[in-house]
Amino acid sequence: MKLNHLNLITSEVAALAGFFTSHFGFELVAMRGKDAFAILRGADGFALNLMAPGKGEPATYPDNFHVGLFVGSPELVHAKQAELAEAGFAPGEVEDLARGGFKSTTFYCMAPGGILVEVGSSRT
Repeated sequence: MKLNHLNLITSEVAALAGFFTSHFGFELVAMRGKDAFAILRGADGFALNLMAPGKGEPATYPDNFHVGLFVGSPELVHAKQAELAEAGFAPGEVEDLARGGFKSTTFYCMAPGGILVEVGSSRT
């Protein structure tokens, strides 16, 4: 089984689409309805759909909800953190973590529309 797509609700569809296309290599496939719905595609074919909330509805998620993106090495994690800082996104500090025997280098960043994004890489 393969995960086909993810649909995120955000009050800032165009800005979040720009975040993922500019910094994470997604391609904008379609933008519909006055920036109300975007379809993005990753290099591996994964579809990331961004959708404005319904009228009068908030775009909220539970605490600790986030999107995790994996890059190839701890060095790339540091480079991506520096890139996002330079672009004005105020990412958190890079940390080395150990979770259940899995070691990773990671940081978190708040993307437009209040979507928390984790960027990480495994390490030995």
